Amino acid sequence: MNICSVCGNEIEGYPAVCPYCGSNSGTVTTGMISGRASSAPASARSTKGRKPSGSGGGIITVNIESGMPDVAQALAQLDIRLGDARRQGAALVRVIHGWGSTGSGGRIKAALPSHLAGLKRRRAIRGFVPGDQFSISTRQGAALIDRYPVLKESMQTDRKNPGITFIEL
Repeated sequence: MNICSVCGNEIEGYPAVCPYCGSNSGTVTTGMISGRASSAPASARSTKGRKPSGSGGGIITVNIESGMPDVAQALAQLDIRLGDARRQGAALVRVIHGWGSTGSGGRIKAALPSHLAGLKRRRAIRGFVPGDQFSISTRQGAALIDRYPVLKESMQTDRKNPGITFIEL
């Protein structure tokens, strides 16, 4: 299964246009970043001393809600994927975690901020911006767009999206 790099929906095959968001960038990423899982969690590595990657690093999209994992499985998968993204030189990761089937917020979404705050305290990540705070009109969102201008291209699907979170490595 492939994932649209703009809206994060699962797509069968390799279409040139996403059937959900209409993105015609032709950019479709697979659910796995590198095709093989890493054994060391991202939290085991530090970003201390690293220079900000800014817009020079890539942006990778990962989907941790695929397959309906429980919270522990989703967070473990996130740690693996963050490590993979770091090794590939990504500066920013767009995480698709969903926002719950009830529409009021799911367990993965609820657990993510404290997990990411812990990674930030350990300097395993630089920071994070919840999707519902991602907008040109919010301080966090505007600062993220300043650092990663390519995000302007996905504003239509990412702006104030409660089902995603951006993580800076």
